[in-house]
Amino acid sequence: MASWIPPLLSTFYRIFAYIFLQLIPTRLAVPVLPFLYVSHLISLLFTSSTPNNVPVDGEHTTPDLQVKETERNGQPISDSTVPKRTSPTLAASLLFSLKTRDRLPNLLNVVINTALFVASLDLALNPVFYPENSVAFARVGAVYPDAAKITVRYPLSESNLTEWELRLLYRKAASSAPWKDGPLVFLREESDWVNTTKISNLWPETVYEYAFSDQDNAVVSPIQRFQTFPDPRFHEGSHFKFLVSSCITPNFPYGGPQNRLKIKGFDRLAEYLKPSKPALILNETVEAVDTTVNATEAEEIVIETPSETEESISGLYKFMLFLGDFIYADVPIYFGDAPDAYLRLYRRNYASQSFRKLYKSLPILFAYDDHEIINNYGGEGVDLAPYHNASLGFSLYNGNSNYDSINPGDHYYNFTYGDTAFFVLDTRRHRSSTDTEPDSRTMLGSTQLEALQNWLSKVNETVTFKFIVSSVPFTSLWQHDALKDSWGGYEVEKATILDAIQTVPNVFILSGDRHEFAAIEFAAPAVNLHVVREFSTSPLNMFYIPFVRTLKMESDVMLEQVRKETKLTDAGPVVEVYSDLVPTERVLKYIQVGNSKWSSIEVDTRNRSRPVLRLEVIIDGEEAYRLETIGTPIKAKQTKSLISVPSGIKHFLGKLGFQSKQWF
Repeated sequence: MASWIPPLLSTFYRIFAYIFLQLIPTRLAVPVLPFLYVSHLISLLFTSSTPNNVPVDGEHTTPDLQVKETERNGQPISDSTVPKRTSPTLAASLLFSLKTRDRLPNLLNVVINTALFVASLDLALNPVFYPENSVAFARVGAVYPDAAKITVRYPLSESNLTEWELRLLYRKAASSAPWKDGPLVFLREESDWVNTTKISNLWPETVYEYAFSDQDNAVVSPIQRFQTFPDPRFHEGSHFKFLVSSCITPNFPYGGPQNRLKIKGFDRLAEYLKPSKPALILNETVEAVDTTVNATEAEEIVIETPSETEESISGLYKFMLFLGDFIYADVPIYFGDAPDAYLRLYRRNYASQSFRKLYKSLPILFAYDDHEIINNYGGEGVDLAPYHNASLGFSLYNGNSNYDSINPGDHYYNFTYGDTAFFVLDTRRHRSSTDTEPDSRTMLGSTQLEALQNWLSKVNETVTFKFIVSSVPFTSLWQHDALKDSWGGYEVEKATILDAIQTVPNVFILSGDRHEFAAIEFAAPAVNLHVVREFSTSPLNMFYIPFVRTLKMESDVMLEQVRKETKLTDAGPVVEVYSDLVPTERVLKYIQVGNSKWSSIEVDTRNRSRPVLRLEVIIDGEEAYRLETIGTPIKAKQTKSLISVPSGIKHFLGKLGFQSKQWF
């Protein structure tokens, strides 16, 4: 076998292993890496170190291998004029995987390649090696002015029971009042010991703390906190922030087995959210509670009270929107559609201390995308396999804690914070195949599309800012597979939606999926219509593709955009009309690099005549882009005649036992 084959195979193997571990955890690694690794080992067995007929410096050759003098044009050529091959250095041997007569470099090369193979196995098979069956957690999802949804997982790992119950306890934070009994939560093995419940009859804009107790009245979960939303019926201005991102995989880029649960994006996000000073000042000491743990409970569960950081971490941040690919069910290996193949990936993420830093401190709302199911999934409205088992995992861990859909069983929903409204789309379950005729394709399905249109009509003049949340980009500027997987493959329905939202002021689109950031502007085709902007942000912790650009800077289709300018003259103000030829879609900002990206969005409508939206994009922990948009003032229509109740009076009424629903 030729001597150049082993180093060539090894070099290809190492390059591919580096790509898999540090750049892209591609599915191609599953067949390619084992093949190259085994091929290199086999090639070593059938390849000699150096050609036997070439002397090596520092070694004596036997007489039968000595080079004899010859004559060239009658002139003798001595041994000293024959070129001699020298042994490669240790560094060169390790760098280029060269086989030498010295056994140490050969052995080290095998060790290096084996270590890379073991690391690749660890990254690919970690969910199988560590199914995280004992993980326990509680977190807040949907928050209302008078209620909140809470998801809890608490397994009985050392018991033969297949069902048991917990009691949710709650009270106002920093209160010496006794705990109030909330609803019972039934946990079943068949539901992976996960369930979601709801606390009702709460006061708006009030901080509460909660915990769970078992049947012996022992508190078995950490004490955590949340703050209820403001009551939108007062139509007061809002000032708050929220976060947007998508796409996570633990331990990527690969950092060794000791980091198997580390999600660096969440670590960076938690650090970013830490205030310089505590935002929540507590006037009273948290009342001590019984933290006894039964012997049947999982050993990993730690009972604790909120730390100062966890109490104050949110500040102006009220929630996070996670726009899909929370798990990667098919990257780098698809383990099939058995329910636990999906569930163990959710358990792994919830076992991460990195994720725990965020979900203990901030409500998180979810959309799903294809990798919660399988790559580029489209359900065609009939729930094609493997939707059922994939949706089960999403619902248990993420979906059930979202706001309820107006169509029970669906995953699209809407909600408000103050005078800001959100509609979160389901872009997977109802989408048509791209093999169908373009005019008949649908991304949303008729029922969801009608719900979106009704929502737009409702919020048109009742709230200031409106956000449409899509797991995949709305713009058609992304190329390659995005032309089919995102809204670029559904141009007819997209045009229908764009026509509708351009009649509504202050509409923004939020999206993810592409592992890049882009701010896109959709031009208004008429003077009485509104410009729409899209902010697409991902990944929070996953790969990006260096040196490859998949986003066009502007569309090929142009339109005539009319604008008006008012000028002051001696005769008074004069309105002048200008016409510009502009692309229908154009890029305001494009940032490709970065394994960790998120957008922070600040909404400030306290000045009704000048509502402001501020975008801040963070890449790998550093600020990368800012954009401020001045919105169109909205005179919100009052839905009910209400008088704001001072907080002191609300507190007094609460002491008397009156609940918020009786007054609001």
